[in-house]
This record gives sequence, C-alpha cells and structure tokens, in this order.
Amino acid sequence: MAEQWRASVALAVAADSPLGRASDAIDAVAAHLPPPEQHARCAVCRDQPWPCGPFDRAARDLAALGIPVGYLVPLDLHPVLWPPAPASFDQQTLDMPGATDG
Repeated sequence: MAEQWRASVALAVAADSPLGRASDAIDAVAAHLPPPEQHARCAVCRDQPWPCGPFDRAARDLAALGIPVGYLVPLDLHPVLWPPAPASFDQQTLDMPGATDG
C-alpha cells in the first residue's frame, strides 16, 4: 500500500502567511498526486487521469494566491503538467548545422 503514495513532509507555517492561507489547496495538491512511477492516474480519483479535477482546482487556487504549484509537485511530474513545446518549423531550420540565415 505504501507504494501507492509519495513520501511527504509536514511543515509548520504561520496560519496568516500566504502558505497558511493556502493550506487547503496545498493539502489537495499533495493528496491528488499520482503514485510514484504511475504518472497517468490520481492516487485518490482512480477513475480519472492525472491531473484530475480536484488537483486542477487546487492548482488554480494556488495560482490565484501567487503560489507556484511547481514548488509543490515532484520534479518527475513537471513534464506531465508542462510538456515541452514542439519546435516550430523556423526553430528547426535555425537549429540545423549549416542552415543559412535567411
């Protein structure tokens, strides 16, 4: 059962600090992370792909408070949330060795 949840830490912050005011959203983000090595499914909403609705709502609440959700999401999940942008045709041409400048 333990492999279904990610390791976590608890931090004490002032209740009236930005993180303290966002504690419900932070708890929701942490609870709705997918299990390690399984980036496609939420650990709580097993019938929903990740990022699930509760994670998305909590992430939007954090963004509205100016708290970057990336600080609360493990690095292995960053490419799932923010996939690399595909290179445009112009970028591919400019990156090719020997390509002319115009």
